[in-house]
Parts: sequence; structure tokens; C-alpha cells
Amino acid sequence: MSQVDIVDQIAERCVASARQWPWLKTKMTVGMAQAWMQQHSIRNRLFSSCYRPAWMSRCDDMAVVRKTISQMLEELVYDENIKAGHTKILWEMGRNVGLTDEQLDHAQPTRQTDIWCQTTENLCRSRHWIIGWLATSLEEFVLTALHGEETNISADKWQKDLGLTDEELFFFRYHEKADLEHAGKKVWAPIKKHVTTPELAADVLRGLDTALYATHIFYEGVMELAGQWDSAGARLPRRAA
Repeated sequence: MSQVDIVDQIAERCVASARQWPWLKTKMTVGMAQAWMQQHSIRNRLFSSCYRPAWMSRCDDMAVVRKTISQMLEELVYDENIKAGHTKILWEMGRNVGLTDEQLDHAQPTRQTDIWCQTTENLCRSRHWIIGWLATSLEEFVLTALHGEETNISADKWQKDLGLTDEELFFFRYHEKADLEHAGKKVWAPIKKHVTTPELAADVLRGLDTALYATHIFYEGVMELAGQWDSAGARLPRRAA
């Protein structure tokens, strides 16, 4: 197996797997929007408090560590471009689709999304740090790789299906730009110099496949929760006159 093309293989597997996510292409409903926002709020918290620190503690590439810490700072504490942390605009968008702060602050994973949580933590703590890095950045890569397509990780799709305004979709709009710096083939380029044997390349791809399968299960959980909330009459909040 050639180490030169390892990043191309990673990218191809991510896109191919993402196209099978049950949430990706179907018409967006209010329940789907609410379920994704709530379950993503759990991931947002765990990425920076648990998963990324776990694999970074074993990463010997200080450029990767510094870049990841910078990303965590923007997400949890402060992003100079928006004068706030990304968590603030995530919670604002949650309110825009009808969630309360209580639902976001005390969100609990579903049975399927908990499988993703447990799998991701195990990958980040016990497998090669590159696998942890991929597990915590693959969806950001997919967002940028599928940019321009009509998918449910596109702000345009949420606007089309739910009638939300650009202001209400600021979280999504901003991340379509910010994630270009957080993940992708150029960002993952250092993997090439660290994957020095066919055995490690094979292990990285096996770990990636596990992370991708767990992500598929995550979206099954989102869809199950969405179905429950849509059946219960999920609605967007009324706009002020």
C-alpha cells in the first residue's frame, strides 16, 4: 500500500460513507433539525473536553496539536472573527429551530448516538493518534467535500426546506467557511509523513472505517429521535411580527 496516497484513500472513504448516511439527502423536517442540533450539541462538548485531548496527548506532531488547540479555543471560548465562541452560535441556532437552552444544556444521547460516543472515545484513547484525529474531523471534511451539493449539511438545504433566514442560519453559514481550515486533504496532509509502513496505513484505514460506521449509526439515532419529535408535532418558533 502506498503511503503517498493515504490521504486520498481517507478522503474517498469519507465521502463514500457519507453518501449512505440516512440523514444526508432526505427532505429536512423540523424534527430532523431539532434532533441534529441537540445531538450535535453533545458532540460539540465532548470533542473538546474529552476526545481531542485524548489523541493529542499521544500526538508527536506539534503543528497538528497547536492547530487543534486553536480550533478548540474558537469552538469553546473565543473566535476573533465573530467575537464569541462557536458554542454561543450553536445554541442560538438551536433556539432558532425551536429548542430550549434546557434541551441543549442537559441533552442526553440516544441509544444509537451513544454508540457513536463510546466508539469515538475508544478510538481516541486507545488507537493511533491519527485515527483519533480522523474520527474527530471527518464530518468537517465531508461538509467541505460536499459543499455545493444539496445535502442536509448545507445551509441552503435548511433554508429551502424550513424557510429559515440567513441570520437564523448563521451557525451553518459560518461553519461552511470555518471548516475549510479545520479539516480536509490539505489539513490532513501531515498524515503522509507519519504513516511510514503498510501496516500502519492498514491500521489507520481500519480505524477510519470504524469511525465512519459509528457515524452512520449516529445518524440513525438522529433520524429515530427526529421521527419521535415530528410525530409529537415539532414546530419552528414563531417569528416576531
